[in-house]
Amino acid sequence: MPGPSAPLLVVDGDSLLHRAFHALPPIPGEGGRPVNALLGLLNMLFTVWDAERPRAVAVALDSRERGPRHELWPSYQGQRDAFDPAIIEQLDAAADLLGAFGIPAPKVPPHEADDVLATLATLEEAAGGTAIVLTSDRDAYQLVSDAVLVVRPGGSGVRELERVDAEGVRERYGVEPAQVPDLIALRGDPSDNIPGAKGIGAKTAAELLRAHGNLEGVIAAAPSLSPARRAAVEDAADALRDFLRIGTMYRDLPVERPPDHEPDWAAGAARCRQLGMARLAERLEERVVA
Repeated sequence: MPGPSAPLLVVDGDSLLHRAFHALPPIPGEGGRPVNALLGLLNMLFTVWDAERPRAVAVALDSRERGPRHELWPSYQGQRDAFDPAIIEQLDAAADLLGAFGIPAPKVPPHEADDVLATLATLEEAAGGTAIVLTSDRDAYQLVSDAVLVVRPGGSGVRELERVDAEGVRERYGVEPAQVPDLIALRGDPSDNIPGAKGIGAKTAAELLRAHGNLEGVIAAAPSLSPARRAAVEDAADALRDFLRIGTMYRDLPVERPPDHEPDWAAGAARCRQLGMARLAERLEERVVA
């Protein structure tokens, strides 16, 4: 069992399901139903469980509804292709499968999974604990603190892990974790269809934030910038404020801090076997104390 100072493991379920779906070949389960995303999610989750020995685990899931970010920017994520039916089926099956392990999988419509995980990590930090956030979404770097660490899948597989602390955020982005939303607003984020300020890329955005602290500081300092930068910031100031709100994760959703628990390996293994993931079930059954 984990020790008294063990962290809470918070998993971005949708992020890892999508990553596994595209990283692994199609794998048919019971009745020919696809299970590659579910298999990849569980393999990654239990790899981190074994490495970190957390006090508990919770998996945040996405409501897949249009939410507050779409109200601010109607074309938010509008460039993304429709989901493959095979991933939708597994997204819908995730909560039931995780429930078999006794793993809470909160979903808060109409919010996104990253807002749920941000709230969970914040609750844990506020309670004096520590959290490990398992996600492939770099926006989560804004959560990093002395008490919160981000662990990302690396490479092309689902088992390689990359640990990102505050120094790691500085090395990658040139800003502090708390400035990540401001960086997203200024430089934009093509993955979410956020354009940012015209002509201002990641390096320039980081330079401006180091000099002026945050987005409002950059906007206030616009008259002292070069003509091109001044125009880029002033012309888009109101939109940039909306982009900042879009890039900022919600931390106050109605979810509960999970109590200490270890997954129910036996019940989870049984459910995996029912879904046609026999090899994973066998490995999980080995964890069950006779």
